[in-house]
Amino acid sequence: MGRPRDESKDQAVLVAARRLLAEVGYQQTTIAAISRQSGVNTPAIYRRWPTREALIEEAVHGPGGHPLPMETGDLREDLKTWVQIFLARAARPAARAGFPGLLADTRTEQARARLTALGAPVRQAFSDLIDHAVQRGDISADVDTEFLFDLLADSTSMRGLRRGLDDADAYVETLAGALYVVAARHSEVAGANTARR
Repeated sequence: MGRPRDESKDQAVLVAARRLLAEVGYQQTTIAAISRQSGVNTPAIYRRWPTREALIEEAVHGPGGHPLPMETGDLREDLKTWVQIFLARAARPAARAGFPGLLADTRTEQARARLTALGAPVRQAFSDLIDHAVQRGDISADVDTEFLFDLLADSTSMRGLRRGLDDADAYVETLAGALYVVAARHSEVAGANTARR
């Protein structure tokens, strides 16, 4: 069995990685620098993360100790909360520094699979949110949940990277409204796209 993993060390390493990304950038955020900043030795870091990229992926894309939003039963408001959270995370200095470097380094199937696994709990929680709205009769059962999630994640990532939190309130309202319309009128949107082909 061995000793249980010390979660305080995990958090110290992730906090150090985020701080370094914000202060010195992606290239300078090395395992050695993270070790010095966190006080966790290099072998212990590699026991937790197989590569520097895997560690930075979790620092940038992981939950960061924040719980997923609770559902209210109002899909419009819930979507607004999801957009706010995704935008705030994408606009953090660590994410803005780390995201471009990770995109450049995520070239293998293994790296893409690792990133997909890291985001799986968040994607599942979003899928549950949409499923519950379908069950309440708020939206049609033919909604494309994967497309909605990708629209949420990709749009907030690029907005946070390019503009941070500039004019965030208006953006949150607009994107949440667009997500709701796509969810509520999916068959019309999909039909329009099919008709144009």
